[in-house]
Order: sequence, then C-alpha cells, then structure tokens
Amino acid sequence: MHFRNVLFTCTVAVLLTTLSLRAALKDAWPQFVPADQQTTITMVFTEAEKLPKLEELTLQYACNDALRADGRPLDWGQYEKAPFELTGDTLTAKVNFRGETEHTLRLVSPHQTHGMKRPAVHGIFKLYSLRPDFFALRPYKCDVHMHSKFSDGRKDETPSHMIATCRKHGLDFAIVTDHRCHAGSQESISTFAKLPTDMRCFTGEEIHSPGNNVHILGLGTSSGLTEWFTEKRAEYDAAVAVEKARIDPKELPEVLHHQAAASVVVWNKIREFGGVAVYCHPYWRPSDRQYIPAALSDYLLQKGQFDAFEVLNGGSSDLGILHYHELRAQGRAWPGIGVTDAHASANLGRAYTLIMSESLSFSDIAANIRKGNCIAIEIDPKTNQHRAHGDFRLGRFTTFLFTHYYPQQHDKLCAEEGELLVKAVAGDAAAVEALKPLQGRVPALFDKYWAK
Repeated sequence: MHFRNVLFTCTVAVLLTTLSLRAALKDAWPQFVPADQQTTITMVFTEAEKLPKLEELTLQYACNDALRADGRPLDWGQYEKAPFELTGDTLTAKVNFRGETEHTLRLVSPHQTHGMKRPAVHGIFKLYSLRPDFFALRPYKCDVHMHSKFSDGRKDETPSHMIATCRKHGLDFAIVTDHRCHAGSQESISTFAKLPTDMRCFTGEEIHSPGNNVHILGLGTSSGLTEWFTEKRAEYDAAVAVEKARIDPKELPEVLHHQAAASVVVWNKIREFGGVAVYCHPYWRPSDRQYIPAALSDYLLQKGQFDAFEVLNGGSSDLGILHYHELRAQGRAWPGIGVTDAHASANLGRAYTLIMSESLSFSDIAANIRKGNCIAIEIDPKTNQHRAHGDFRLGRFTTFLFTHYYPQQHDKLCAEEGELLVKAVAGDAAAVEALKPLQGRVPALFDKYWAK
C-alpha cells in the first residue's frame, strides 16, 4: 500500500511538472465575428516564454463546415495555415471567417511521441461567425413562467427570491407569472430597482379569463388582465361574442367556441397593453387527461393567434416538442419558448429560452420573440446536457454558446452575482454592498468577445 501511495504521488508530481513546462492559452477574443470578413484575433498565453521558437510554431485554422477560405473542401484532419504575429505573451492573427458557422484556431509545434509525429498543441480557440442580422443582436437567456408566494408557489419564497435564483442559473432576465396576479411581478421589479445588479425582470401574470380553461401568459403588460376583465366584464363579454361569431363551426365543435374566442380576446388585450401573449403548456395532463380538450388545443395551435407558445414546460414537454416540430414542418413556425413553470426555486434551472435581441429592453425582447428570434432549451438534470428545440440556424449557434461561451465566461459571473442577490433580496445589507463591484461585468462580456 505504501508503494502504491509513493507511485501515485510521483506520477502526480511528474504530471504537474510536465504541465508547468508548457505555455497555456489564457484568453482569446473576439469570440463572435462577422461572417465573410477579415477579423483580427488576439490570443494571450500564460508562461509564453515556454513556447517553442517562433519558427517552430504554426497557427492552424479550420472552418467547421469543412471548406477552405477559397471554397475548396478541407480534408479530414487537415488545417489551413494562418499568418500571425507573436509579441511577448500575445498572438494576433487576421483571418477571413467564411460563412456563418463555428471555427477553430490552434497554435501547434512539431512533436514526436513513441515514434509518431503529432503536433504539440499550445492553445485551442473556438469562435463563431455570424451573418449581419444575427451579428447585430446579442443572446440573452430567460425563464418567463414561474410562481411565488403571491399565488401557488412556496409560501416562503417571494417573486424577488425566484428572480435572484434565476441569476444563479445563468439567466439574464426572468418574469414571475403568478396566477391571476400582476402584483407579484411588480414586487420583483420594485425590489430589483434598488439593487446594483444587471439582472432584469418585467411584469407578468398567468391569466384565467371567465369561462375559459386555457392558461395564458401575459408578459410585460402595462397593467393586469385579471383587473381588466374583473372591472370591465361587459367589455370582455362583448369582445368574446365578436370573436365567437368569426369561428367557422366546421373547424371546431360549438361547445368549444367560447374558450377559443376568449383566448383570442385575451391575447389581443395583452398586445394592446404592450405585452407578449403566450399559449401555455398545451399538453399539461393533470388528473389523467389533457387540461383542455385536444380539439381545442389543436385549433389554437393551428390558428396561432398568440405570440409564442411553450414548447417546454416541466413534465408536459414531450408532446409539445413533437407537435411543435410537426407545425414547423407544415410551415407554421410559431415562436416557441422553454420555461420551468417552477412553483419553488428548487425547480428552476431545468429549461430556459434563448432570445436574440438588440438589448434587454422589453420592447426589443418582445419584437424579437414575435420575429421568431428565440429558441427553447431543455437541460438534462442528470447529465446537464442542453438540447435546443426550434430553428436550425439559431439552434446551431445556441449549441456553440452553451458549449464554448456560457460555461467558461457568462454563467460563472451570473452564479456569483446570483448567490449575493438571494441574500440581498432577503435584506442582507452586506450582500448589497458586495454586489456593487460586480455590476457591469456580464454586459462587459459582449464588449470584449463581440467583434467591433
């Protein structure tokens, strides 16, 4: 046993000594560049003095789409050479990144192991080129369906606590949508307005209108829908009657006309109040049956008079995913989102929506949801693997983000900020002070990693 311990200790020592003899890539930027343009890349190395001689170094470049810069195929295992300059610990290179896709740069030198020539790799950098429309936007992560003590969430968890916990999971904004309650989300906005944080929250509510079992989210509305149809019931009833008259009886059984019409009325009123209208969990199945008749759900999904619908929602996701892709195949590419519908902070972090937007203003977010610049992401709780459901183009970019950007840069900063936010919303003054130097760090990532 003593011999084994000594052998293990010696092996670890040799490995650490070997690692210390080599330079390593410390940081590189920008990570997001314009497609089909030459961009200057900077790579910074630790212990750069341990790099081989300049004449022994090669900067290799590969386009993920297996095409050379001139459009010819790039063979298996083959790289192009990129010219570079090395000054001290900093390498710079100008590369034309072809198309919208992932790219790899790696600094290598000749190396021979066991008689085989394999390059020694001193640093690998993954980056992504974007066409102008996406390059002008930025990716933001959010969860826009959750509940607090203001409805049927945990009675010891405020809306602010839910939002703060979302930051721990790497989200950029979140919305509390308590049942029949606009005030919960307003509590979170009021609390976060007093905190030095980059985490954002907006108004929200899960709406249950009279005579209608369809659950609807109103996101970012200027006032509550529950108050509207409670205080102005006659106006609501008249609007429902108008919509009922427009339904073709051949398309839907008459017994379901009221709910279909009421849903359209609520979606329209949400937009009138400046919000985003979301059709919730079409395949939620409590008490051994779908929460609304399948004929009604299918009708609403076919008509698509909402702004977005929940592809992912807790345990009701599988059929939602299948139907979503079928609708897309039919040409009905309604914007899809992913949410947790968490009723406790412990259930947050299992799904989210990625939205490409000009900024974190709600007007920009809403506009880009309606354009379909959003995608639903589910997270496997056992493996932490992220899966995207939606448009292939955005999905491919999203896959790059949660593989090569979020874990290494964004999410670590959010988690640190989120830990303090949870304490701050509970009244910890020291946590509020500790948040101050952290403010601005997450937005600054775009300034650093997005090409100018």
